[in-house]
Amino acid sequence: MAILQNKKALITIGVLLVLVIGGGLILTNRTHHASFCTSCHYMEPYVRHWKASGHADVECYKCHDYGVGRLTLSAIKYATGTFSPRPKANVHDESCLSSGCHEVRLLQGKTEFRKGIVFDHAVHLEKVLRGEKLRCTSCHNQIVQYDEEISQGHMAVNDKACFVCHFKDAGQGEAITGCDACHGMPKDTVEHAGFKFDHGPYLKLGVECKQCHTMIVKGDGAVPEAKCYSCHVERSRADYTREQLHQIHVTTNGIDCFKCHTDIEHGNFEMVSALEITCENCHIRQHNRPKQMYMGIGGKDTLDMPSAMFAAQVSCTGCHTHTTPQGEPLAHQEKKEAQRVSCVTCHGKGYDLMFDNWLEGTKAVLDEYDKYLKSVKADFVGIGGSQGSRSATREAIGTAEYNFEFVKDGHIPHNIRYALYLLNSSADRVQSAMTGIKDAYQSPDRGASLKPENSCMAFCHAKTLPEFVSYGGKQLPHLMHVKDLEQNCRICHSITVHGKTEIDKAACGACHE
Repeated sequence: MAILQNKKALITIGVLLVLVIGGGLILTNRTHHASFCTSCHYMEPYVRHWKASGHADVECYKCHDYGVGRLTLSAIKYATGTFSPRPKANVHDESCLSSGCHEVRLLQGKTEFRKGIVFDHAVHLEKVLRGEKLRCTSCHNQIVQYDEEISQGHMAVNDKACFVCHFKDAGQGEAITGCDACHGMPKDTVEHAGFKFDHGPYLKLGVECKQCHTMIVKGDGAVPEAKCYSCHVERSRADYTREQLHQIHVTTNGIDCFKCHTDIEHGNFEMVSALEITCENCHIRQHNRPKQMYMGIGGKDTLDMPSAMFAAQVSCTGCHTHTTPQGEPLAHQEKKEAQRVSCVTCHGKGYDLMFDNWLEGTKAVLDEYDKYLKSVKADFVGIGGSQGSRSATREAIGTAEYNFEFVKDGHIPHNIRYALYLLNSSADRVQSAMTGIKDAYQSPDRGASLKPENSCMAFCHAKTLPEFVSYGGKQLPHLMHVKDLEQNCRICHSITVHGKTEIDKAACGACHE
């Protein structure tokens, strides 16, 4: 009898085990399909978004940390009406980076995000940035479950999260990481206000992006108190540090940045305006050549070469301080002349003499180059040559004439370096073209003031040379060497690096033992 009872008990236990295991397997299998999630009606929109997403072939449990126990508890809550209509499902990095999913993502290094934006997953996932440890979903928050009003597509990253981190509390025209962290160094020529603009020369001068791109964000990414109360009732954020708040919300719970922060928009909303406005006030009915000369653009067949004053963002009215009534009457304009005193105001005593030097040097260069052009055109008339070589020479002379007129209208003091470069490069091209017709051709003199080794005296230092300079512990008679002995500046100074002393001792040895 006892044996029979034990046998029945064992059978009962076995049946129960089979039922439990079988039930567990059936329940596990059932909960591993999205159809189980839709058992609760409030889950319908989430499942709908999932079906339309790039992750439609990935079952819910692969990403969300819902095990059998938690799912069962959720089902019980739904059945008893104690559920929350705003379910929260965490997606941990381990799920995203698991084998068969995105485990190789970290190895890809830098990649292109959008519009040429350079992005490095490793930096964002592995490093603590601004005191915060980000998660995959900190940026990829719109892949599956998305806000239809803000998402740009199922696989799109909502860049609001990027902008909060990169621009919140940054200075005017600045990004926390610097502009080049995302955009790199601009290489393409762009068009701005009707001008073609090459960033390269400005970057070499150390011009910062913010000096031209003055407004690159709208909004401040603040966290209004009301945003806190949409989730919390009586807690105060004053009880937590900034780092603690981000640890709890971003790192631990994966709360999207824009759930707390107000929006920050990023774009090229406003460019520097001082130069644009003040120039147009004077030159609305004239050519834009003075402005182009100042910006170092507009010459034909040559490089862009911005003036150092333009790079320093000195506006037209920084030097043109004297108002006269000789403007354009039809445009109700007035004319503002450059003043010697403006130089002294910013640079100190003696710079008014440099102003005079500019005007004298300008006159000399233009007079000499005018003679040069007339002579070279006369040479071209009688030099002969094939149709092709004459056509090339005619084009080179045309370019030289254009650049001469450009420099004359644009005013050399606006950008002396650019003006001299334009005239010299044009003359070099003419020489090359004429040599193509006649090997032994020698161009007429383009003018002593135009030569780089003479530009120091022609434009800047002729009136301000000190009588003596200190060098190697000795007082050298500077004025005597330049004026009386007519020694060229390049014997002692670099003509490519301003202010650098490079003494040619061999030249010294010609006079000194």
